[in-house]
Amino acid sequence: MTKKITLFTLGLLLSATLWAQMGNGVAQREGIESTLSMPSQGNINEVNEMYGHSAKDGAKTITFSASDIQFWTGTGTNQAIVIVGWDDNTAGSNFALAWGVRWNGSATAQNMLDTIMAYDSRFSYSINGSFVSDVSYNDGSLISGSSNSYWCYNVNNAMSSTYPSQAMANGDVMEISSSCNFSLSSAVAATDPNPSTPESATIDASDILYWVGEGSYDIIFAVNWPDTALAWGYHFSARSTNLQNVMNDIAAADPRLTFVTGSYGIDDILFIENGDTLRKAAFSWWEHTLNGAMSAGVYQQLNDGDFSRWADPTAGVVVDSTYDTNWNYWMYTYAYPQTIYPVSAPTPTNASISADDILYWVGEGENDVVFVVNWPDSALAWGYRFNGNATVQDAMNAIAAADPRLSFVNGSYGIDDILFIENGDTLHKAAFSRSEEPRDGVMSAGMYQALNDGDFSRWADPTAGVLVDSVYDSDWNYWMYSYAYPQRIYPVGDPNEPEVGPFCGAVGSEGCTAVKFDDERIQGWATTCTVERGSSNLTDPEAAIVTYGNDQDAVGPATANTMDVVSLGDGGMATLTFDTPIANGDGYDFAVFENSFNDYFLELAVVEVSSDGEHFVRFPATSLTQTHTQITERVEPTFINNLAGKYRVGYGTPFDLEELRDSANVDINNITHVRVIDVVGSIDPQYGTYDAFGHLINDPFPTITYSAGFDLDGVAVMNTTLGINKVQASILNFYPNPANHSAIATFEAQAQRTTAILYDMAGRAVATIPVEAGATSITLNTTNLANGIYMFHMAGSVEKLVIRH
Repeated sequence: MTKKITLFTLGLLLSATLWAQMGNGVAQREGIESTLSMPSQGNINEVNEMYGHSAKDGAKTITFSASDIQFWTGTGTNQAIVIVGWDDNTAGSNFALAWGVRWNGSATAQNMLDTIMAYDSRFSYSINGSFVSDVSYNDGSLISGSSNSYWCYNVNNAMSSTYPSQAMANGDVMEISSSCNFSLSSAVAATDPNPSTPESATIDASDILYWVGEGSYDIIFAVNWPDTALAWGYHFSARSTNLQNVMNDIAAADPRLTFVTGSYGIDDILFIENGDTLRKAAFSWWEHTLNGAMSAGVYQQLNDGDFSRWADPTAGVVVDSTYDTNWNYWMYTYAYPQTIYPVSAPTPTNASISADDILYWVGEGENDVVFVVNWPDSALAWGYRFNGNATVQDAMNAIAAADPRLSFVNGSYGIDDILFIENGDTLHKAAFSRSEEPRDGVMSAGMYQALNDGDFSRWADPTAGVLVDSVYDSDWNYWMYSYAYPQRIYPVGDPNEPEVGPFCGAVGSEGCTAVKFDDERIQGWATTCTVERGSSNLTDPEAAIVTYGNDQDAVGPATANTMDVVSLGDGGMATLTFDTPIANGDGYDFAVFENSFNDYFLELAVVEVSSDGEHFVRFPATSLTQTHTQITERVEPTFINNLAGKYRVGYGTPFDLEELRDSANVDINNITHVRVIDVVGSIDPQYGTYDAFGHLINDPFPTITYSAGFDLDGVAVMNTTLGINKVQASILNFYPNPANHSAIATFEAQAQRTTAILYDMAGRAVATIPVEAGATSITLNTTNLANGIYMFHMAGSVEKLVIRH
């Protein structure tokens, strides 16, 4: 009768009577043969001959590494590999499985499979008389056993003594063969019969070492690369912010972190420290999750307490998969069990700017010097050229004479102040501070410092810097401080060039798209409005919430009256609905009205739409306005696009739903909700709002406290589901888009000759193309243009072109 046991008999077992005939445990061959005709102990050849196995000169061991073991049984510091080979399986499924066994102290061969059987219910064996038999493995889909009643084993490729006494050592490999021939050449790692689903690691806010921003709300921002996972903390003051703001702010504060924005999201996130770079694996992509669930990426709105994670899926473990039959695509769910490490604050370093990036040069000559001024609010740069000898005094005199925006005040001991005045806004040093003038990062002789070709000369208000070192001078009883100035440095533009951007301008200018409040195209107005008001000054934690107007002031027709509005406050928002849904028709589909009293004091807002009231899609706004000086009075409208508030009171900013035709989670022919969100126009990255391309949006900030922010007058409907002109294509289109070597622009025939201009997202004209009267298309050569997003401007129309080589 076959009996299951917990002892493993792999060698030759003899009865107690038979062992009594052996001296010191060694068989006496003649006596055994004459009495029982049994094979001698450990003589595998005799076992083979007796039971019909082919004789072999030695055992063949399968090569298997401990690093390839998937299922370790037992616990302890010692470990061994156990390989079981069904190499005479009559069912044809000849194969070998490998387990790992761990233990402390001493162990025998018997202990190895006893441990495996205790941990793995799929594995079992029996004994037949004095021999191990019927070693089986059943995982439900694969059943393996053997008709052979006698199994053999070796340890480290050597035949071993009987299994109860065979000692096992750390690192041993034990192989078992059903045929005693050890004929298999490879094994498969056994898997855990009860695997646990891996969970994504997280990190608590109390463990974060480096926080960016200010405010009472907190977010943890983590990135999982293939090699490691790092985390930052982010403070903010508004009720919510978006991921784009968070990433921009952290990257601005931490020079080790950068990210590359691509046409469809994030191309890469880099962390560079001490010359080592963390980046995603080649050919992989980034996944963003919010609190463990898939999110909307850079457009994701974040709230207090959120855990935001970007992850390279090669750093994760697949825990689930779903096949999407509509797209013929597998969707995978990943867990990221890597330990997340909090980054420490970076050592501050001086920001710099290359001579190649200087926009405005003063003077002539073969020698070039970059001249920078670090104010508390911003840092600006000019270029200075000269021949022969020159000092800092010479450079400053020449720049101030050429650029009326710059002036400086001499004092008894050097410079009392340096001023930069533009559009009525003034940059100057903080009260009671002083200026220092390091040259190439080393303290210099100030105004009398001689300059050489290639020098980098910086005047800096120490309140704009970060203290990195201090030394006490005992001779003068004086502390000497060293500062770093990590502020981004902006090159100033030529003061003599008109500041005009690529987009249409103020009301009445050529190509202006403003919609007047009594425009005959208007078919209706918003019928309900819910306002969530923001702060009167987001930078002041004690500032009150705005109070001007009420929700009903945004319902119904807009007027030319600047008073009939509701103020949203910094970051506040209004959500409006309509009796009849808005549809994507011919031209613009709706317009948003603000109450600006002139063409340039523009308080701006971003606009989102929804067809279900839950999922909102934002229009891709663009702001090319400079961000080195905080605007308090004037915004140039040709620098902004898809931002409500672009036009003065009585004129609305129009929006075309066709721009959202490729957006998910929205039906552009059934828009039920429009959301208007105030732009926080501060150029401080802690508070400011970003456009779709990562630019801070600069508008007057702060404004009148009780009516701060965007002042909403109404939302007009120009196309509804009841009566739209179904012209789904705009008058301006590109194909292919994205483009590689060339792109064809098609448009309605022009009555007269005009010019088309292609701008990059920095507002620079990269191509100018004449368009003849009557033409309906032109071809652009894009071979020499860098990958990225461009804006094509022609006869008041603007279309986005993506170039990808």
